[in-house]
Amino acid sequence: MPDQVQRLINRLDLDETSPDEYAGGSGPGGKGFRERLYGGLVAAQAYVAAARTTTVGPIHSLHLYFLRPGETGRPIRYEVDRIKEGRNFQVREVRAFQDDRRIFQMMASFAANPAGADHQDVMPAVEPPDNLPNRDQARNRPGWEDQPIDIRTDDPRGERPEPDHWVWMRPIHPVLPADPIVHAAALIFATDRVFMRTAALPHIPERGELAGASLDHTIWFHEPIDFNNWHLHAMHSPVARYERGLTLGSIYAADGLRVATTAQEGSLRFNSTGDGLERCRG
Repeated sequence: MPDQVQRLINRLDLDETSPDEYAGGSGPGGKGFRERLYGGLVAAQAYVAAARTTTVGPIHSLHLYFLRPGETGRPIRYEVDRIKEGRNFQVREVRAFQDDRRIFQMMASFAANPAGADHQDVMPAVEPPDNLPNRDQARNRPGWEDQPIDIRTDDPRGERPEPDHWVWMRPIHPVLPADPIVHAAALIFATDRVFMRTAALPHIPERGELAGASLDHTIWFHEPIDFNNWHLHAMHSPVARYERGLTLGSIYAADGLRVATTAQEGSLRFNSTGDGLERCRG
């Protein structure tokens, strides 16, 4: 298995240190491009910790708060509280700590998914992924070869003037094992890569490169995930104000099935020095 994907899988295989308590961390594949702890990894590990304690069915929603910056290379302790034990729904609260500092908190709900009413929006018509470049390679981002997720778009440098953006995403080598928890976790990991720049797009020409960070993050799951295949994440920012930007997203499988809906608010601050360094995770 390619090193990038295997490292991600290893990071998602948490050690249970005591009942409902798990140990995780970063290392290779868990850092952002600016050597910071990547929030998507913390979110994915927290989800894995919650999922290990449930039996009712798959994840249907996550609500995440990034409380403090985490540090790379240091262990993370995940504590799970079993908030609700129902026949159709189970709810978990997960808190992430480095030493005694709480850096992250999540509420997660799992559901039995009985059949019911069914409708969805149509997937946007965009260029297929095979015709597009790897986004990080096209932007000459250092260390792009070590990233486990292949991100492709027709606007790799994020130069559109409108607050709209879309990307195709899947593992750089689609070899995830047949474990639905791993597939959902890998998708969670990927969603934090591409949000923040969408809200910043109309302002970058005037204010400089984005220097923000994620504040909170929500994902609603509508279908089980097979992340070995391409998924389209179409994003739009409806509002930015008071140094915060909100972005909403729709995730579709390649056949057009909507599998998830996303939302994230982040701090919108800009680096006006003109050095061109993008400090956010996006």
